Amino acid sequence: MNIAFSSDSSWNRWHPTYDELGQLCKKYNVSYLELVFYPDNDKFYQSPEILKNYGVDICCINATAKWRPMLDDDPTVSQKKLCECIELAKNCNAKYVIHYPGYNTSFNLKETLDQYKKRLDPCLNMASKYNITLLLENHFDLRGEDPNKMDPVRNPDLTALFMEALNISNVKVNYDPGNVYCAGIEPWPYAYKILKDYIVYVHLKDMGYYANSIYGSSKDIETLSDSHSGTYVPIGLGDGGINYFSMLNDLKSNSKIDYFTFEDHARPEIRDEVLSKGVNYIRNIINK
Repeated sequence: MNIAFSSDSSWNRWHPTYDELGQLCKKYNVSYLELVFYPDNDKFYQSPEILKNYGVDICCINATAKWRPMLDDDPTVSQKKLCECIELAKNCNAKYVIHYPGYNTSFNLKETLDQYKKRLDPCLNMASKYNITLLLENHFDLRGEDPNKMDPVRNPDLTALFMEALNISNVKVNYDPGNVYCAGIEPWPYAYKILKDYIVYVHLKDMGYYANSIYGSSKDIETLSDSHSGTYVPIGLGDGGINYFSMLNDLKSNSKIDYFTFEDHARPEIRDEVLSKGVNYIRNIINK
């Protein structure tokens, strides 16, 4: 198993140069990066070479939630962008592409399954051709699009049902315990045990339930909100409400998982604190 960093949305806002990202990885002796698809960034398409200068390889491309073919009247543009991410993964020798197809309330579960296969067909074919695994990430309702909590990637039981019915060998789960927590669902043992057979990649961030009296004004920190369960604060691994100790002790024995990837979701003034705690926490567990 390997530790990786993600150039997530918070990183992109607060520390956006790829040289600085390479320096950050080198500082923590992290050799892998999940490259998030921000093609408008300066030197984005040169970023794999830039990062290589710091001893960092790309392990995964994150397509972002900007391209969601399940919500498009015409999914052609989203398909092309996802295929571009798959092509980029191939060129970087990365095994994975995380994608967020979106949840369409006009479809029931069977229709969602059928539409996923139809709308992702060119992407699925390209990924299969290049031996790339597409990852579905469990998520919460950040945008108020899931009024009945029926998005298959929200509820672990629905996710498992969807994956079993989908039955495509190169579509797996990126397990994000922090997202499960934001959805108001128990990440360990419940969600993890339900999804264990499908998990090949893991996002790491701990979460606390937001209160002004604990964390101060929400204007001064990064927060993540679910339309049903409330607002949460990403914090250092081991400092939040998720039982990472038990989960990581189980995860480290799962030979299917190649990468544990940190999403710091932190402003620059606390980024080092969050990453330092997290990296030390996981290394102390996996090295025992």
